[in-house]
Amino acid sequence: MVIKRIDKNQLEIGMFVEAIEGPWQNDSSVGRRFVVKDATQLASILNGKVSGVFINTALGNNTVRDSSARPASKSMKSATKEEKLLVAQQIHSQADETRTLLQGVFEGKDISIDAFTPLADDVGRTMDENPSLFMGMSRLRSRDTATFVHSLSVAALLVHFARSLEMDEKTVQLLCIAGLLHDVGKLAIPIHILHKQGPLDAEERIIVQNHTEQGHRILKKQEGMPQIVLDICLSHHERLDGKGYPNGIKSNKISNEVRMSTICDVFDALTSARSYKKGWSSQQALTWMMAHEEQFDRTLLRRFIISLDPEMTKGVI
Repeated sequence: MVIKRIDKNQLEIGMFVEAIEGPWQNDSSVGRRFVVKDATQLASILNGKVSGVFINTALGNNTVRDSSARPASKSMKSATKEEKLLVAQQIHSQADETRTLLQGVFEGKDISIDAFTPLADDVGRTMDENPSLFMGMSRLRSRDTATFVHSLSVAALLVHFARSLEMDEKTVQLLCIAGLLHDVGKLAIPIHILHKQGPLDAEERIIVQNHTEQGHRILKKQEGMPQIVLDICLSHHERLDGKGYPNGIKSNKISNEVRMSTICDVFDALTSARSYKKGWSSQQALTWMMAHEEQFDRTLLRRFIISLDPEMTKGVI
């Protein structure tokens, strides 16, 4: 038996807990020694006044990520002007590349999935280096770039989320590409509808909702388009209760990858300023999402919240 003390933020699902250092409201059903089985158990420890955790490496997962491997992510408040400018320039460059690739796909040009790989890798590196600052700067989008920066932001959030779930890098890359392409169908929506400041009428709502099927048709024409990319494009507005669109499918037909994309898509949409609305704070958005369990996978949503900077999620779970 090998007992190892780790910081509570290094705790992962699958680890065997021998003891908790500090006060924690333990669920008596799991016992004093237990395997962390799900995101609810993990969140209860992370959000408690726990200073450390003792794990048994012989009885559970021993994969401990080195929290010192990269510098701590800076928030918008703590970042210098130079750091903000650098990230803004990176986002601007990536948004321009996203625009070029999406317009090419929309126009029916023969663009292979491999054309997205360099951009996906660049987005992954940028998000990995400073996720909080990237998310903060990407919310400040102009009217002309809103669709492309939104796609870029969803891609970055999917990368961050997938890595927090320890998905393999091939899947992470595909999720990034799916995020970049998920709203390609919006390029068919007239600008006056896309940026309308008041509520949409019934006809306009149908036009907007058609972007998922329109995008799916466009992507299916591209040879070798991965199924995960097609599924996310078509189904990222579906809901667990079957009241989403375009097909009203229920939870048993919605993959985990699509559920992840829905969480990232809605979170970015709620927190971003647009020409017709102010963005919510992260706490407001996540609290609203937690209250709508008919729409989102609650376990995955908790894991998403845990993956974010604690400063962005205070009081949510």
